[in-house]
Amino acid sequence: MMEKIPIYFEKYANFDRIGEPCNTALPLPERALNDAGSVVIRNEEGKAFPTQAVPTAFWPGGSIKWLYIDFICSLPKNKDITYYICFDGEEASGEEISYKAEKGGLTIEAGGETFSFEKELNFYLNGRQAVVSGQWRKVRSGAVTSVFKAAGSHGGFMDFEITVQAYKNCPWVKVDYKLINRENEEYVPLESLSYIAANSGEDRFTIGTSNYLTKFTEGESIKQKIDAEYLLYDANEHFAETFYGTFFGDSSAEGRGTAVTLYQAYQNFPAEIGIDKKGMNVKILAAEEEPLKFFRGMAKTSTLFIHKHKGISKEDVNLRSLMFQMPDKCVLPSEIYEKSGCFPEIFLKRDERIQEVETSLMQKFDSRGRAYGFIHWGDNIDAHYTAQGRGQGRAVWVNNEYDFGHAAFVFYAKTGLRRAIDGMLVSVMHQMDVDIVHCSDDPYRLDGQVTHSADHVSGKVEISHEWAEGLLDYYHLTADREAYDTAVRMGENIIRNLSKPRYNKKGGVNARETGWALRSLCALYAETNDPKWLAPCDDIVEHFTAWKEEYGRWLAPYTDHTVIRVPFMISIAIISLMRYYSISGSENIKDMIISAAEDLTENAYLDSGYFYYKELSSLKRNAGNTTLLEAMVIAYKLTGDKTYLKYGVKTFEAAVEGKGVVLSAGKRAEKDAVVISGNSSKGVGQSFIPLMTYYTACVKAGVLPKNRDKL
Repeated sequence: MMEKIPIYFEKYANFDRIGEPCNTALPLPERALNDAGSVVIRNEEGKAFPTQAVPTAFWPGGSIKWLYIDFICSLPKNKDITYYICFDGEEASGEEISYKAEKGGLTIEAGGETFSFEKELNFYLNGRQAVVSGQWRKVRSGAVTSVFKAAGSHGGFMDFEITVQAYKNCPWVKVDYKLINRENEEYVPLESLSYIAANSGEDRFTIGTSNYLTKFTEGESIKQKIDAEYLLYDANEHFAETFYGTFFGDSSAEGRGTAVTLYQAYQNFPAEIGIDKKGMNVKILAAEEEPLKFFRGMAKTSTLFIHKHKGISKEDVNLRSLMFQMPDKCVLPSEIYEKSGCFPEIFLKRDERIQEVETSLMQKFDSRGRAYGFIHWGDNIDAHYTAQGRGQGRAVWVNNEYDFGHAAFVFYAKTGLRRAIDGMLVSVMHQMDVDIVHCSDDPYRLDGQVTHSADHVSGKVEISHEWAEGLLDYYHLTADREAYDTAVRMGENIIRNLSKPRYNKKGGVNARETGWALRSLCALYAETNDPKWLAPCDDIVEHFTAWKEEYGRWLAPYTDHTVIRVPFMISIAIISLMRYYSISGSENIKDMIISAAEDLTENAYLDSGYFYYKELSSLKRNAGNTTLLEAMVIAYKLTGDKTYLKYGVKTFEAAVEGKGVVLSAGKRAEKDAVVISGNSSKGVGQSFIPLMTYYTACVKAGVLPKNRDKL
């Protein structure tokens, strides 16, 4: 039997949370656990709490690789506490949440309250009511929580999907409402998206707004809007992925009331809540002077919480609303991630760490830019791409280049920083909604991820910019099957695109593109154990082999009269092939990797201690691309030769220069966004795994001295 695993809740709210819904995602070593039914959450004294566990990934032999756990526990005010994942019990017994799904409607009994969602929902897009097509379906259920889904359109206009999650002992439900633009026009002008709750005799109306202390607005007819002007002049010091403030409306009478909290309303502005004797109008997207352009193929998920209560005070409504915005979240020890075999080698003991490096990584993560807005939250503008004119005068959005979400999750596994995992969840949700094409007549574009571009979707779908790892991480962390299905559909898009003639030529340009494709295909195989992902991998490996045979090395045609080394592309090839080597064990792949690494150190390394940018006198300058660090780590792992690590010291030192914590600062309006200045998230996506793996390998190999005062 496995030993119990501690899960730690840091000190948070200044009131007791009794029967609080919580969750965690547990990675497990191969052959450690075959049955989720033995999992139970216990406190220090051994008391068991209601627990509901579902596997989200399996090892090839069938044992559980990732386990998502919902549970109910009690958390003390103003104190931290540790609970334990134990393997000596059974899943929570008892009946599931009571519900009825019939005639297109859904009724749920939870926390002593009844929540009804009719065939005609209380959601309105541009004034058109949402209507469910078909029946609601239960997608996850147990004695702790149940999740239900339905789909439809707004009177034949603009599709939607709705997800409702209820906890058995909680008088509230979480509602995710996802718009999907499958209309034929280039874009649809979005004027408003509302959730409307009719008044049934309530006479006490309150709206709460906050980022520090909540401000209450009360009266017979009240309204509050969050728009660009509000945000530009609203001081806020929080990491907004984790918390900004709350925004709720409450309509109450003696002994009863209904409060609606709009999740991350500020980050997804413009939003508005209005309440009068007719009812409550929660405008998820509030009307602006110019309607929002919602381009074909885009989707957008908005979240709200509906809380039915016994006429509690506005202060108590506010406390629960604040918890909706920033719920309790537990942390696993980093050793659990390390021992699972699900992560790269990035873990160091406390006395092995170099504080300057740890601080630098945190500073780089924290100082990235952000953007608020209904379409833009979870993405940021790349200043360099914009300055290069790639947007034809418009701002260029990063669109998850280099898989920021996956890098952030790996960083979380190393550090346990909540803002890392929250940043990851926000980024991947945006990727799923906005960056991936949900509707297209072009099969090579459908379900693909769009490259960095203006308006998010004006770019092409290229297999060099389609990343599946963050999507799969999101699935493990949330048990949201949509993330898994999205990753699979993206993989199928990659396979379709690989059939194009451009990806079957020998040379370095398409090698970078097929290299990134190989990375996503390997991730999908590791997730699904489905051999269908390996056939295109074999084709890519054959391409790399033919490329080397043609030129003797991995050289790339550049100008009409040159064939050159491009270290960045070579390193991508090494990194991608290593992922496939870990699956296949092919000696041919191993030999190719080592040969390419030798070529880099012998021919692309300068006396300055850096690798050059490109092999031409006009371009042979120092380059600090961190992908080369991961390539050197791979060569070291395959050969045991520490010399490979020494070739990366200068690049590493340059990348981690700087001390202290520098946060992004400054706000500006950018069309329908409010932009928070900072570095592009692509820098984190590209550099963090190379930096962390190189740093770890060098410390363990003695290449970087421990605890140096200065790098």
